[in-house]
Amino acid sequence: MNDKISSEKTIEHPVYERRWEYAIKSGKIQLGNLQTNLAFLEQTGLVDNGKTALELGCGSGQLASFFYKKGVSIIASDISETAIDHARKLYPDVMFQTHSAEELPYEDGSFDIVMSFDVLEHLPNVAQHLREVRRVLKPDGYYLFQTPNKLSNAIFETLKCRSMAWKKYHPSLHFYGQLKRRLKHCGFDPHFIKMNTMNEFAVNKFKRVGLPGWLVSWISFRYLPFRLQTNFYVIAKKVTGS
Repeated sequence: MNDKISSEKTIEHPVYERRWEYAIKSGKIQLGNLQTNLAFLEQTGLVDNGKTALELGCGSGQLASFFYKKGVSIIASDISETAIDHARKLYPDVMFQTHSAEELPYEDGSFDIVMSFDVLEHLPNVAQHLREVRRVLKPDGYYLFQTPNKLSNAIFETLKCRSMAWKKYHPSLHFYGQLKRRLKHCGFDPHFIKMNTMNEFAVNKFKRVGLPGWLVSWISFRYLPFRLQTNFYVIAKKVTGS
């Protein structure tokens, strides 16, 4: 594994840095749906003791710490230096690195598992990201990730912003068919999992844009088709050979 990690300042991401600065000052260290993300990873049964894993977009490191304690050899990374500095203070035993999700400073075939949550939709070059993830995975390795469904997220973000400004920070939202085709094109065999995302985190998120939580909390998303899920949870196996 290449120890040369880029320390370049992330001045091209001032909004993301400010978001983390504000979150940490206000005592909020988790920006995603940790409960559902952990449930998904445990449901896959793939992230266990003895595996090597890389988390992209780790934020303050709670998920990485959880698996480190379970015996997983994990490196957690984020493009935000603010988030990584805070993560190192919270979990000093976990290895944290600062780098982009589109250029991974690791040798080919370094990890059994790569994982990310709420990352892919932020990336300008998703194809490059997927090629890099595939490169650093071992043969028959897995990319386990979550990303919002464009069908629902575009509506939610438009209500939140009261404009189309969300396209600046969510440039790569996908519909179900688009994401499936892109993964196959980039050398993955994708399997989508239905997860119930309607917990306290999600209800509070809807309330912030003026939608009552009960409006969606009663929906059982497990019975809806994949194209209507609020978020895509994906087990993408690296395809090797012809």
